[in-house]
Amino acid sequence: MLSRTSHTLLRTLRTPTFRPLSTSTAAWANIASEFTVSPTTGFLPRHDPLAVLPHYFEKLSELLHEMPAYKGDGTYGLLHSGRFGERVETELPMYDVGFIFDRRILTALYRDYTFLASAYLLEPCDIQYRLARNYGLARRVLPANIAVPLEIIAGRLGARPFLEHSMSYTFYNYRRKDQALDISVDNIEPIRMFSGCSAEHSYIVAHVAAAQHTGKVVESATNLLSAVRTNDRALFDTALHQYTEAMGKVNNVMSSTLRSSGEYASFRTFLSGSKGQPMFNHGIQFEGSQDSSMRTYFGVAQSSNPVASLSTHLFQLSSLSPQGTLPCSDGIDMHRPANYQAFLHHIDAESRTLNVQRYALADAASSANYMGALDQVLAYRYRQWANLRESMPVQPSAMAVASREGFARQSHHIKDLAGLIHRTLANTDVELLMPHQRTAAEHIAHRADVVRRSLNRVLAEPDAAPAELPVSMIAY
Repeated sequence: MLSRTSHTLLRTLRTPTFRPLSTSTAAWANIASEFTVSPTTGFLPRHDPLAVLPHYFEKLSELLHEMPAYKGDGTYGLLHSGRFGERVETELPMYDVGFIFDRRILTALYRDYTFLASAYLLEPCDIQYRLARNYGLARRVLPANIAVPLEIIAGRLGARPFLEHSMSYTFYNYRRKDQALDISVDNIEPIRMFSGCSAEHSYIVAHVAAAQHTGKVVESATNLLSAVRTNDRALFDTALHQYTEAMGKVNNVMSSTLRSSGEYASFRTFLSGSKGQPMFNHGIQFEGSQDSSMRTYFGVAQSSNPVASLSTHLFQLSSLSPQGTLPCSDGIDMHRPANYQAFLHHIDAESRTLNVQRYALADAASSANYMGALDQVLAYRYRQWANLRESMPVQPSAMAVASREGFARQSHHIKDLAGLIHRTLANTDVELLMPHQRTAAEHIAHRADVVRRSLNRVLAEPDAAPAELPVSMIAY
């Protein structure tokens, strides 16, 4: 039974009614959820994540505390010794979650049960990778004491019952060290981790700290569409400037906080999905579920960040590359929180209807501003590409083949995006630009051309070691 404290928590944490984001997005509105989209919070949750579960879930909390390979107190955890699965099977109760409807508690439980699920399923792959640098096979059956509660929780949140970028791994996985201070790299720490290494810590912290700037990204996106709809050129240029500045802050936080090291592999295994991955050659079966089919889900990657999809939709970039090469064209948007899905669908539909690209290119100054925005998108995508290259398996395996194929698709898209920036300058009447605008546009185009030519070399020599890439690749 729930303790008196737990009953109090369940009674006091209530979710208010939401209103539409703004008049410019009247066709779309947030529904009740911890995850909304707004100019205030951007893609971060409305409240700081619930870090401590009600006492009723004491054993669940204990297993999660013991789970990381390296715990915060310097000792080794269950994933290090390979005993996590055994402890889950023998000690985790079949919790009754049917009476829980509070969305803040449900979202915290979703985070924790999806962590449990990924750790349980992928523990054998992590062990195999540490022993032989290949992944082997994951567990195929998710036990009922995880699967049954997870399905109920996910159903009430309108989510998929698998580890997700925003609701699980990053945006609902932080706590403030000092509640009186704002979110910053120095004032937040992860609630849950798999490996517990410094690289995993920085990965989660970087995504959360960068997301505090996504409110301005959201606001500029809606203003930009409103400007095209009303043919307000001044507002359009202001929105492009605002987007470029906000994305610049996102990129600066990510670049300065993410740790590039071999430690990335120590937790990357647990972020793998079951869709198209060799370690899940037949998918996942949920024990105790009425649905006995083998499930497949996307995993977590930097491209899972919703800001990647927003930029692609807003600037109509999906037409650059073949279907399936972008984080929003392969179906991953359907794995996001419901309000993210609705917002991104709205941005995509409006952008296509209004033809944002054509409007941007119809004016020289807007074209230059458009290049500045695309420059920030390229910087974001380039960093993802560089991290993907570093984390690719080196041993011949089905996983290595799949990784190389994905890497090639990413390379083609970034090369095409750089080409679009270069072509935009070629189609702009630079004589109509102010001197500082012309200088900035030419600098952006030159940087994009460096990336384009460097990516051509990577595609021509796929087996080249990272150290053999030209120094000019360090463009961002």
